[in-house]
Amino acid sequence: MTESFQAIVLTCVRHSDKASVLTVYTPSRSCMTLIVPAGNSPRARSKAASRMPLALVEFTCRVNPSGEIQRPSPLVLRHPYSTLYFNPAKSALCMFLAEFLSRLLRDTPPDPPLFSYIDGALRLLDGMSGSPANFHLIFLSSLASLLGIAPDVSGFAPGRIFDMRAGAYVSIHPAHTDILTGAEARLPLILSRLTFSSMHRLRLNRHLRASILQGILSYYSLHLPPLGAMKSPEVLAQLFE
Repeated sequence: MTESFQAIVLTCVRHSDKASVLTVYTPSRSCMTLIVPAGNSPRARSKAASRMPLALVEFTCRVNPSGEIQRPSPLVLRHPYSTLYFNPAKSALCMFLAEFLSRLLRDTPPDPPLFSYIDGALRLLDGMSGSPANFHLIFLSSLASLLGIAPDVSGFAPGRIFDMRAGAYVSIHPAHTDILTGAEARLPLILSRLTFSSMHRLRLNRHLRASILQGILSYYSLHLPPLGAMKSPEVLAQLFE
């Protein structure tokens, strides 16, 4: 039976002169691998936007349950971006989010609310007029709730330690070093209170923002399968002042 899909493109790898292999994320089947036409013809170039990382697309496909690679109908953009690929700051965030999500989602079960959150966040980033410097921090912080790994900040009190393994505030130093102390211990609490509309209130310099991102990624790796060494955070660290 032919199924209709909405999807978010995660990766695109050139397979041959005539085809590319895409990994896409869908609400009903999680990650799928597609083979789509590629090339230098005018028609192929006109479809290039639908193969870009984080493109929001739709297609139909007769899913082959015994095959890992599916052959969909031509991909159609369901929301053409107006700024995401053309604004340098947003383009860098796009590269980070695509790398992060391709690692995070590769083994996850179908999750329509998770798909809706990511889809909506990408549309928001595309339409954002102010600085997106803190967008990725709020994105990851909010995403943790949907993944069931959000920190429990109810136990915060001045002087308490944040235990990253337990995901909670503690008063006694745990027998490991995955902790936040002092001013850093307040960060999970602060991030939990921010939204995309209020993220501008978090005033950070480039080095502190990079440090917070690394801390969030470390937290994710403690609670989910390790993400591995990512390249794009280094680009972000050099971009935002």
